[in-house]
Amino acid sequence: MKATVRFALIFLLLLALGFVAVACGDDDDDNDDNDAADDDETSDDDDDTGDDDDDTVDDDTLDDDTVDDDDDTPVPPTTAGFVYVPAGTFVMGSPAPENGHRPNEVQHEVTITRPFEMMATEVTQGRFRELMRYNPSRWPLLFFSNDELPVETISWYDALALANELSAELDYAPCYDLSDIVCADESPGNDNSWCKNNGGILSAEVALNGVSSVYECEGFRLPTEAEWEYAARAGTTTATSNGDVVEIACEKEDQALKDLAWYCANASSTTHEVGEKMPNEWGLKDMIGNVMEWTWDWYANDLGTAAVTDPIGPASGHFKVARGAAYRYYGAVRNRSAYRAAHDPGYRIYLVGARLVRTYSEPENEPQSFVPDNFTPAPAPAKAHRDYPDELPFEFTRPAAGTPLTPTEITEFTRKITGLWKDIDYMGWLQWTGHGMHSSTGYQPYKIFWQDTRAIKTGDTVEFEHYGGADNVMIRTPKVLMNTAALYLADGDEQAKYLTIQFANGITALVDGFLRTEDDPEPYIMGRGIFTHEHSYVEDGRNISIDYSPMRNRVYSWNAHTIPNEDNPVYGSIWLRTMRSKDDVPHIYRAVPMLMRLIEDAPDADVREAAATALDRLQGFAKDVVDSGYYIRTKDEWGNTFIPLNDDGTVKDLCSFVLYDVLAPNSECNAQLISALVGYDDPLRIDCGNGIGRLYETISTTTHYFNWAIIRYFHAAAITNALMAGQNDVALELMNGLATRVNEIMHDEQGPLEHAEWWADAAAYLVAAASGGLPLTDEEAQKVVEIYSFSVDHFAPWEYWDLWDESVPDGTYDYQPSRDGATGTAVRPEELAFILEYCWSPFRNPATAEFVDCDIVLDPTQWGY
Repeated sequence: MKATVRFALIFLLLLALGFVAVACGDDDDDNDDNDAADDDETSDDDDDTGDDDDDTVDDDTLDDDTVDDDDDTPVPPTTAGFVYVPAGTFVMGSPAPENGHRPNEVQHEVTITRPFEMMATEVTQGRFRELMRYNPSRWPLLFFSNDELPVETISWYDALALANELSAELDYAPCYDLSDIVCADESPGNDNSWCKNNGGILSAEVALNGVSSVYECEGFRLPTEAEWEYAARAGTTTATSNGDVVEIACEKEDQALKDLAWYCANASSTTHEVGEKMPNEWGLKDMIGNVMEWTWDWYANDLGTAAVTDPIGPASGHFKVARGAAYRYYGAVRNRSAYRAAHDPGYRIYLVGARLVRTYSEPENEPQSFVPDNFTPAPAPAKAHRDYPDELPFEFTRPAAGTPLTPTEITEFTRKITGLWKDIDYMGWLQWTGHGMHSSTGYQPYKIFWQDTRAIKTGDTVEFEHYGGADNVMIRTPKVLMNTAALYLADGDEQAKYLTIQFANGITALVDGFLRTEDDPEPYIMGRGIFTHEHSYVEDGRNISIDYSPMRNRVYSWNAHTIPNEDNPVYGSIWLRTMRSKDDVPHIYRAVPMLMRLIEDAPDADVREAAATALDRLQGFAKDVVDSGYYIRTKDEWGNTFIPLNDDGTVKDLCSFVLYDVLAPNSECNAQLISALVGYDDPLRIDCGNGIGRLYETISTTTHYFNWAIIRYFHAAAITNALMAGQNDVALELMNGLATRVNEIMHDEQGPLEHAEWWADAAAYLVAAASGGLPLTDEEAQKVVEIYSFSVDHFAPWEYWDLWDESVPDGTYDYQPSRDGATGTAVRPEELAFILEYCWSPFRNPATAEFVDCDIVLDPTQWGY
């Protein structure tokens, strides 16, 4: 949604709903259940879990359930605020069937040979201030303070410095040697002040202090990733130390997490005092939830399946591992013992803190085994094959309205629209102007249907120069893909096949271009745009040159950033446009059923492969949206994922599907529903009813017309994705709402008066809705013919469909024709072929009013006749 909408919408909603005040800072769908667990389970003076006599752990913490015989195995003394963690062997990672399992959680046996002590809670703000002499934390807001909240907004280097300070306080040799320190403001730092007045430590050279392994350090340190997961599990093999996770996102509190973790379903978007939730069997609290915690290891996607002892991670890398999930943007399935995340070590965000450990000098006993009997690493199961429906699975009719088109009118319209495609060589135009990376470069080829691009003709060469961010290319590109794919599936057309592969690759490129390294912990983040390499090539006998150089400048706008990605593993050194906006997402999601059809029905293996790869990226993208609590994450130039925020700390509307739920529940329900359907193949209990959110839609579209497109296409996409997921009852109820929506579009008295593009947008939407099974009335069919006929008359005279034609002189030209004319507004150029998708669609309703001859539409040899 556009930026101008946000505050106007909130204000108007408050008036409409009669609210006097709304609590600040809560801008997501979190509930307000802030109650701690039962005092008997969480109190620090309860003999069952903590201590009240200067011991950090009492005899009951290590009981017969977790250690063979704690009466015969004395626990060594621990530092105040720490608990004892015995040596042992466990299974790191998660089994493929575990809810939320990710590919980077491959199971393998790990042995920790030395016992260690670990902070019972995350480092508090009070303790951090005592040791580091400053407090970088975001929470609590305004002028409040609370020393019992976990410290956050610290870098990995800050955490190392903290460990050294604690070692010095307690007379242990420090574990780390930090040199060449650079502060967050890029000023030089030192190991006395640790950049306390300069924003913390941005970078430093790090070495171990006189030892060859972190396990050998005398002083305090960060846990290795293996130690962290071992401690979090505390002998358990379930998703959490309190059982398996059933829920997915944030709407409903998970029973296993309810008493264990502060996360998006119960934290109300803020950190909480440490130690309020129940401990695991070893006395550790907040191991998941509240804030994430830095670990020592460099990140690697694949830790292998071989058994290892005292692992320390890769020798080098780009990201440092952070574990434990957090109070916000981390749905239930991210709050698991096996969940792995990572950030650049200089990164600081309000979601990440620390917890320190110290190795005991010598092993106290033989490592215990927490490995299930007969454990063997198992590969992820292959995705089950599904037969998608080949027709609308229910009858759906609407009351008659309007006068039917005559056979002559249908024939004339068919001849007119297909004649335009033939006369301007519409498919050829898409091929010549669509571009991205050509196969001759040696990189993965792709095409995108661009904006913010000009064409410069010089002799027999046309150069496409990119001068703007192209923020909404994923509104345009999926539209093109769906129609080239429809023609290919219907006719086997070779040009349509080539374009289908290339535009499917364009979707893939917008995800793969955001990979920071081959070992990227978040491989499904999608950007707005990708600017790869200048190159020239010959295609279809035409000399084409691509110039992205004007976009190689850092830009930090309110709604998007243009940044470099110097080490992309697919395309090398490139530039990106970040902060994927929800404006494009309904069209992205609307392409998902077509990709599924291509995988199922395409006769050519290369088409199936391109579609499968694009579908994988979109399913991963949707899953990330769900797992984040229905927010669209993005990345900075170091590859760190984050949720875009406004200056006041609230979430930007452009990346949220839940921002207004606190004022009008289910405001953007269709977007949430499709994210669940695409990401999880399940509605996840999201019930949008008929898909119309009356209050939200009325206010949001009053403040900005373009919001109609977002709302309408989410509704249409929800139906087709529900049908593909076999959710027929959901689709049927949404179809009833779509009929109401379309009827209101047709009979809105103010819309056409206030917006010149009203009827053009309505006509394109009618065709898209009919592709998903809505039967058009005769009145609507007449409107489609009227507007598309006008559009043909508008576009046909444009002289630059083929810029390479000798009749076109050298000069600079628009990338595509304008839809605006002296007598009205036409459909968009990429919508001219919507009728291909309509005619091919298996969901085309037999009850729809006829307006075009689909036999001719789907046979290019008959176009124009």
